[in-house]
Amino acid sequence: MKFFKSIRTRLTLWYLAIIVVLLLMFSSVAYFMLYYNLYNNLDNALQNRANSLSGATVVIPRSNELLMSFDANGTMTQQIGGVIVDTSKLSDMIKKAIAGQNTYLTATGTENQQVRLYATAFFNPFNGQPVVIVVGQTTTEITGVLHTFIYVMVFAMVGVIVLAGLGGLFLAERALKPVQQITKTARKIEGSDLSQRIDVKTDDELGRLAATLNEMIGRLEESFNRQRQFTADASHELRTPLAIMQAEATLALSKERTPDDYRKSLETISQESDYMSSVIGKLLFLARSDAGKEQLNFEGVDLKELITGLSANIEVLAQDKGIKFAVDAKEELTVNGDKVKLRQLFINILENAVRYTPADGHISVSLVKQESNAVVSITDTGISIPAEHLPHIFERFYRVDKARARADGGVGLGLAIAKIIAESHKGTIGVESEVGKGTTFTISLPLKGPEDPAAA
Repeated sequence: MKFFKSIRTRLTLWYLAIIVVLLLMFSSVAYFMLYYNLYNNLDNALQNRANSLSGATVVIPRSNELLMSFDANGTMTQQIGGVIVDTSKLSDMIKKAIAGQNTYLTATGTENQQVRLYATAFFNPFNGQPVVIVVGQTTTEITGVLHTFIYVMVFAMVGVIVLAGLGGLFLAERALKPVQQITKTARKIEGSDLSQRIDVKTDDELGRLAATLNEMIGRLEESFNRQRQFTADASHELRTPLAIMQAEATLALSKERTPDDYRKSLETISQESDYMSSVIGKLLFLARSDAGKEQLNFEGVDLKELITGLSANIEVLAQDKGIKFAVDAKEELTVNGDKVKLRQLFINILENAVRYTPADGHISVSLVKQESNAVVSITDTGISIPAEHLPHIFERFYRVDKARARADGGVGLGLAIAKIIAESHKGTIGVESEVGKGTTFTISLPLKGPEDPAAA
């Protein structure tokens, strides 16, 4: 039933069940305590009455009271009072009294009345024979009090349960109100609009849940925005070479041209195709990395050997631009990594350094050991990176100088790929730059340990 699927209803029912159990326990304890006290008071009153009669010469019975006396043979000698009980059932009681044991007994009298009896014995001062006095009193008043108590408790329990039910519903409604707000906000959230937030500010479990959900929605919004931006940037990046290729092909086919014109058109199309292949290759790498499907072949990589080999190729590019290039890698440091991916990491940074360093500039590469890490620093005296751009340069398709990047051959993915490679090797990459002085990229990679796997 839908009614019982509501958390509010179930909480209220559990609350009422606990209230009912507690009320029953309380009522039972109170009833038996009242029962015991009333009968205990009656027994004490009967005992006191019997003691007062032992030396009395004139006896006046009270209302609802029974007075009887028996001789040593158990024969009733006197009975006073309006209540009559079957004396045949009192023989054991009388024998115990003669033997010196005072006893109590509840018997049924006339009109099915319950009579509480007390028997005690004393010696007749005239003949020295024992005399048994039995004092009795009906329990009508006690029964009435107990019945009244039961009625009061029943009506009180009904009232308490009704009030507790209403109060439980109110409290459950109020306590679960944040859940309704969470549900209402969640229904408004769509993939196209993740700006909605849950407005719950209570400092309890639901408040912390709402805060956690808001943080999750914020991460999703950031991820969706980054994905949309990534898609838009990729489309924009591929649209330009496609437009150039289409324009060159259309121009070449529009009329008869000389072989040199055809060659120039084909060269342009080939260059743009290479550029598109580079962009698509980097996009595929990023997509596989995001999906966790990029395979890395780990092995022991000598960073000194790797950097020295790269430097020979980069130095040629630097010399063509009139840039001084220096390498300081004296220590043989081995890391556990994918040699191809690490090579790509350093090439991306070194190519950027060459691209943005003017003639007569200087690029230096150093390799040192710091604690259990191998640290590679690549410093250039290039155009530098303004401080406001530093937090964003590892973002995909982010360019400091958007106007010059396309002309220089930059895609805006090299540093993003470098960061992913560094982090996949449990390393870090950072950058420091000062306008007018240059930029330094620092890559820190953990040294290979004896427990590192050979491949993964």
